[in-house]
Amino acid sequence: MIAAALVVGVLFDRLLLARNGWLSQEAQQKLEVSAATPTIEMAAAPKSSVTTQARAPLPAHLVEPASAEKSLDAILAKPDARGRTRELQAFIDTLSPSEYGDALKRLRLITSSNERELATRLLIAHWIQSDPDGALQFAASNRGFEYLADDVFQQLAAGDSQAALTKAQAIPGNELRYRALRGVLSVMADTDPAEAIRLAPTLGAFRDHESFGSVLYRQWASRDPQAAALHAAENGEAGGGWGSPVAQVVNTWADKDPAAAANWTLSLPQDERQRWSIAQVTREWGRDDPNSAANWIHALPAGPSRDAAVAGLASSMVSTDPQTALGWIGTMEDETARTRTLERVGREVVRQDPAEGPAMLEAAGLSADQVARLQRGRGGRGR
Repeated sequence: MIAAALVVGVLFDRLLLARNGWLSQEAQQKLEVSAATPTIEMAAAPKSSVTTQARAPLPAHLVEPASAEKSLDAILAKPDARGRTRELQAFIDTLSPSEYGDALKRLRLITSSNERELATRLLIAHWIQSDPDGALQFAASNRGFEYLADDVFQQLAAGDSQAALTKAQAIPGNELRYRALRGVLSVMADTDPAEAIRLAPTLGAFRDHESFGSVLYRQWASRDPQAAALHAAENGEAGGGWGSPVAQVVNTWADKDPAAAANWTLSLPQDERQRWSIAQVTREWGRDDPNSAANWIHALPAGPSRDAAVAGLASSMVSTDPQTALGWIGTMEDETARTRTLERVGREVVRQDPAEGPAMLEAAGLSADQVARLQRGRGGRGR
């Protein structure tokens, strides 16, 4: 009787998901039939029939419920990374849908981030393919796994994006709905990124979450940065900052081709957005290839654009070569911009070298009072 009550409780939870439209029609029908029959069958079966009736052998994972856990423990204990990856793939291939959730939780024990990510993606791919409704239910019931809704709805949107969008909008949970909508929009953006970006603001605001527009601009920029940049410049906000469309495109573009991204920023109107974009490109560029970034800056004429480029390069160099970074700042034309940049990088200078750093900053142009404020942690804010 207790077991029957537990079964009915689980099935009741699944029926609630089905009625909210989260599960497929076929899955709903199966759940409704199952929910109506288990207690009747258990009550009707004579006690003696349990021992006398011939039954087919149960699957191994049901006969030995701890075997999968032991197998995963053994795999994770192996020292060879390549061997672990091969065995993880084989292990995932043998799992039943009911075992995916526990296995996904246990994969978090993998210490190597690359290996953990690979194993997780392999498992999720199998789960989404074989039991998307189960994956969505697991995401709804386990905090921290809401990201599964992104994968589920990417698959649904690949078949019918409008139906998937309607289904995603009906999900009651705020976090789960955000993830589902993000999955649908990412698929739509593969074929029509401009339309996906236009649609994104109509789907609601989600506090403490990255905007859909930022996600979509990065996705577009990874495939066609020039088209994404043009659209961002024409349709994005006028200001700069991390969340602006132009910033998302520039950041993504700079990872792949910083020279092209830097040259494009010069085509922007000479305003705050351009200065912020140039600084961001040279900051990223300077971390990977400071010599190339420096050569590009050398070719720029004096003015606000060059000053912004120098500020970005200095920010990237200060942790490894503070003296050279300060030397670059000294070439900035605008005194106010130069002081703000000195104050900003100065925090890192005094942190790294509290003995000699203050003298270096004074030699670079900061007053003793300004350096003292930096030492007390109350330096200028910078741009």
